Amino acid sequence: MINHTQLIRTLILSVFLVLSSQVSALDWQSLTREQQQTLKPFVNQWNSFSEQRQQKLSKAALRWKTLTPAQKKRLKKRFKNWKKLNNEERKLARERYKQFRKLTPRQKKRIIRQRLWFNNLPNKQRRALRNKFRSMSPSERQSLRQELRQMDQQQRRQFLREFAN
Repeated sequence: MINHTQLIRTLILSVFLVLSSQVSALDWQSLTREQQQTLKPFVNQWNSFSEQRQQKLSKAALRWKTLTPAQKKRLKKRFKNWKKLNNEERKLARERYKQFRKLTPRQKKRIIRQRLWFNNLPNKQRRALRNKFRSMSPSERQSLRQELRQMDQQQRRQFLREFAN
C-alpha cells in the first residue's frame, strides 16, 4: 500500500523544485527596456531558455549598447552567417573555437595575423588558394603546413602567391 504522507511530501518537494527553478530564471519583464529591445527576436522563446542562457543573453544585451556602429554591423553580419550554418558546421566552429582558446597568446596572435592576411587577399586569389588546398589529400595538406611553418613570413607570402596560381 502506498504511503500517502510520503507521496504528498514527494509531490510538495517536486512542486517546490519546479517553482524554485522558475523563480531563478530571468523574467522578461525584469529586463531593462534596452535589453528587451535588443533581445526582441527572442521574446517568444525567452521562457523556454535555460537560466544560464537567459543570463548570458541579458549580459550580451547590456554590452551591445556600448558597441560602436561598426562593431554592431560586424556582429550582425557574423550572426547572420552563423544562422546560415548547419548543425555540423556549427559544431565544427565550436570545436575550433575551443581549440583556439587553449592556445598561447603568441599562437593566437599568429593565427589572427594569418587570417587577416588571408582575408585581405583579392577574392580571386583567396578562392584559388582555398580550392587548391581542398583538392589536396590530408597527407599533402600536412606536408604543406609543415613546409610553411619552416618559412619566414616573407617566404611564406611569396610561396602562397605562387601556390594559388
